[in-house]
Amino acid sequence: MNWLARLLAPLDTFRRMLPLLWHSSPGWTLASSLLMLLEVAFALGVLYLLKRLVDIITAGLAGGASEASLTPLLGQVALTAACSLAYLAVRAFAGLARETQGLLVAEHIDTRIHATAIDADLAFYESPRYFDTLQRAREAGSQRPAQVVGNLLMLFKNALMLGAVVMLIGAIDWRLLPVLVLAIVPALLVRLHFTRHFHDWQRRRIQMERRASYLDWLITSDLHAKELRLHRLGDYLRDQYANLRGSIRRERLQITWRRTRLELLVAGLATLAFFGALGLLVWQTREGRNSMGDLVLFLLIFQRAQSMGQELVQQLGKLYEDHLYIGLLLAFLEIRPNLTDPEAPEPIPEPLSEGIRFEKVGFHYPGSDTPALNDIDLRIAPGQIVALVGANGSGKTSLIKLLCRLYDPTQGRITLDGVDIRRYGLEAYRRLFSVIFQDYAHYAATAGDNIRFGDIQGPDAEARIETAAENAGAAPFIEALPWRYQTPLTRMFDDGQELSIGQWQKVALARAFLHRSQFIILDEPTSALDPGAEFELFENFRERIDHRGALIISHRLSTVRLADCIYVLDKGEIREAGTHDELIARKGVYCELFNRQAYPYRRTDREIDVPTAGAG
Repeated sequence: MNWLARLLAPLDTFRRMLPLLWHSSPGWTLASSLLMLLEVAFALGVLYLLKRLVDIITAGLAGGASEASLTPLLGQVALTAACSLAYLAVRAFAGLARETQGLLVAEHIDTRIHATAIDADLAFYESPRYFDTLQRAREAGSQRPAQVVGNLLMLFKNALMLGAVVMLIGAIDWRLLPVLVLAIVPALLVRLHFTRHFHDWQRRRIQMERRASYLDWLITSDLHAKELRLHRLGDYLRDQYANLRGSIRRERLQITWRRTRLELLVAGLATLAFFGALGLLVWQTREGRNSMGDLVLFLLIFQRAQSMGQELVQQLGKLYEDHLYIGLLLAFLEIRPNLTDPEAPEPIPEPLSEGIRFEKVGFHYPGSDTPALNDIDLRIAPGQIVALVGANGSGKTSLIKLLCRLYDPTQGRITLDGVDIRRYGLEAYRRLFSVIFQDYAHYAATAGDNIRFGDIQGPDAEARIETAAENAGAAPFIEALPWRYQTPLTRMFDDGQELSIGQWQKVALARAFLHRSQFIILDEPTSALDPGAEFELFENFRERIDHRGALIISHRLSTVRLADCIYVLDKGEIREAGTHDELIARKGVYCELFNRQAYPYRRTDREIDVPTAGAG
């Protein structure tokens, strides 16, 4: 990208920002613009009226003071005072309008971000684009949109003021304009050069910045506090963080030091130019070529022009910073989901007859050539319990994502009662499933809300919370909490109660049980439960899930014996399928896995023979 394209890139970004400003608050956008124009007009009016006041005073002194000459002088003073008061009032209301508009824009952008984040495909969150757009944009802080709006409006205001001041200086003597250019343009070029240089450096250092942020999170997060102390990692991580921050600081200060030297040189030249021009005007005023008012006006507006020029330079620097943030934000807002509803969605069959079928399904993640699933044929009939077993990385979780249509297959199809699931409405289809993922959520909310989130739109969900908790085995410890289902399960915001990992898993199970879905999907549902709790869960499992269809994924093969059909997944392909007894009799992959897990519990020659009841 050449220098002209780099210079114009922020302007294009802000052109794309203008619709956001208008749609967020059209009334306040108009008010801000009008008040900004009035602020510029009254500011220039005050300067001009001061010039006129000096001219009247000078003329009065030259002609001799009299009562007749006092009236226009007092009138000019009153007019100047009125204009000054109007300027102060307009400036105050303009600041209020800018702040109000900025807050409304921030709320509007947050709403747009939330809407886009909700609609975005899961693939976005599992790709580098998440960190390159939304995550980095959000790291800028929730107040950045308001700052962007304020910087943009102040930039326009100062540009208008500077243009008007240039016209006033030209009216005094056009030969003074090169002096103004010398005072402003070099400083502008120096700041823009180093702003661009700084952002180029910042992009190169972004990985180091993220690494430093990660180390800071490790050191201060409560999630790692135990291991940090037991493994004595604190000093090691702190030294790593200090080294990274030190390297970042040294490189940044090198840029700042070079910029400071050039800015000092440019400011010195501008000061010499100003006093040279002032000497010229003093000589011209003494010779009668200019009025005393012109000299006073020059003193006022030249300093104002320098001040506005410096502010303009700073705001252009902020513009480049905002350009980076807005570019990431707009890139995120332009994301559109690939998984959408068909033009004429098919109605979900009620009741279901055939259920779910995978027909020669293959899948690989975006950007990857390695298939996660290949040639999958699988069926889950209504009311049927299906188990899926396999080693880590065999594709079990990927299959769940396809089943819930978080992704679409790259080959083959998935059908519901013989109809491709892509012909159903996305939300209506997903309502068929209740799911507990292996990485289930811990919501910083009450126990009741943690369960109710499983069916937040259900009309009678509140009445079914306790039943869901009982079916999941969570009711006993929830009933023992200080405020039962109203107890916050976090100390993040309230004086709540912390749960064990096993208790959290039971709450997640209750959340899955709450929704009256056609199918329930359990991904490692008992990984944190003790054997007794696991036995109780599966002892009458069909009744607990109200005889719905179920897909169970578990490494504990003892939990899948109740399944009507067991599929063995290996490296993305189904190797075996059948009931527990059929697979054991086949003496294949499942039998080998089962024997390995059962081996520690089998009797060996060294075990002690425990007599049975009634033995003599």
